[in-house]
Amino acid sequence: MNKARLLIVIFLICFVVKSQQYHVHVPWKLEGANERIDTYRKGKAKLLFVLDDQKSESANLNLELANHAFNFGVSMTQEGPFEGTAYQDIYRQRVSEVFNFVTLGFYWGARDEKRGLSGFNKRMDDKIAWAVRNKMKIKGHPLLWHESLPKWVINNNNPEELEKIIYKRIKDLILTYPEIKYWDVYNEAVAPFKDHVTPSGVTRWIKHRGGIYPAMLELYNFVNEVDSSKIYTNNHYHPKDPEFFKLNEFFIEKGVGYQAIGMQAHMQTIDNVLDEQELIDLIHSFDPLGKEIQFTEVTVTSSKLFNDWKDHQVFLKKREESRMKGKQLTLPSLEERENYQAAYIKDLYTLLFSKPSVSSVTMWNLTDRNAWRGHAGGILDQELQPKKAFYTLKTLIKETWTTTIEKDINFNEEFHFTGFYGQYNGTITVSNKLYKFSFDHKKEYDGVIKIKLQK
Repeated sequence: MNKARLLIVIFLICFVVKSQQYHVHVPWKLEGANERIDTYRKGKAKLLFVLDDQKSESANLNLELANHAFNFGVSMTQEGPFEGTAYQDIYRQRVSEVFNFVTLGFYWGARDEKRGLSGFNKRMDDKIAWAVRNKMKIKGHPLLWHESLPKWVINNNNPEELEKIIYKRIKDLILTYPEIKYWDVYNEAVAPFKDHVTPSGVTRWIKHRGGIYPAMLELYNFVNEVDSSKIYTNNHYHPKDPEFFKLNEFFIEKGVGYQAIGMQAHMQTIDNVLDEQELIDLIHSFDPLGKEIQFTEVTVTSSKLFNDWKDHQVFLKKREESRMKGKQLTLPSLEERENYQAAYIKDLYTLLFSKPSVSSVTMWNLTDRNAWRGHAGGILDQELQPKKAFYTLKTLIKETWTTTIEKDINFNEEFHFTGFYGQYNGTITVSNKLYKFSFDHKKEYDGVIKIKLQK
């Protein structure tokens, strides 16, 4: 075989291998992952039951983890088109089957003061009430962004005037929704002056304040003045961008009150798919900063992958042209990619759950219907029926990573067990009487949890 033919054969082999690797997932090594999960996500709890005038020594105890301390999240920004339809109940049911953490959208373009807030407030109050009833932790996304803006904000040329409006809006959001413990403060703070961003009143305000660093410093100081008890996140779409690391370094040097570094991972092109070592290296590259890491927006598609962003933009342009004609252009979910999606998600979540610095993982689209950019990025299909990945993730969270106990115990002695951190529900039967109780198993608490039973 001559040299030219040999090169062609090598090229074809590489091309086939590269194209096939995203159809058949090669299981990750996950060395030490299960051991780390046992070490960092579980711990010993000590219970002591208290019941007035109780002389019995024997009791039957049942315990069950009801809600992980770790945040397994999903964005509910996708729910809007389902409101008032039969899909809404199905959508919410599926959310509650798997997740304990939801992200709600507060984009300025959707919550526009000049259009009136009554409709938005009514819909948001309903979402929050549902989340609270279902014991979901809630994140608001975002307090400020340079995209998804009303036209009057885009066109505003008076940064001093707009600053007053921005701060009033942010204060209103934080104080109006006390149920929301988590907030993305400025979404994608490294990006306001990148080429793909359209100048707006917000970017002009950042320039007026001296650029990204001083503007973000003022913004974070302000939100902490409003309420320093919230968990504030600095979130970016390209966490490997050196500028993102530098901004977080700056925050820490200046003593900025924020708790989490937010990382997005929208894997819609081949060059954006994270392999195991890339993900490990990304997480550990932020270790020196000592902040918790939230994976704030994760997309693993079961539709075709584009090679790169340039290739992807061709499709997005066609999709926008279709939208202008009143049509929807979406990518179909492929069977071989659904197998890949399920296998990849299993390894991805296992690795992330095993890393002690990671505190949450949020899936950006639950369903392929109305999915972002038209990809089949959900774990439900177009009719909100489960794909393989739905059952894979549900099994991990609800069966593999759970703690249940049924045991006869001595009622008058401390009961010790090792289980996942989180909220527990339980029952105990003493002298043929059944009592219900609940408690929090927290990593930072090493004392005895006293449970007073009510007659």
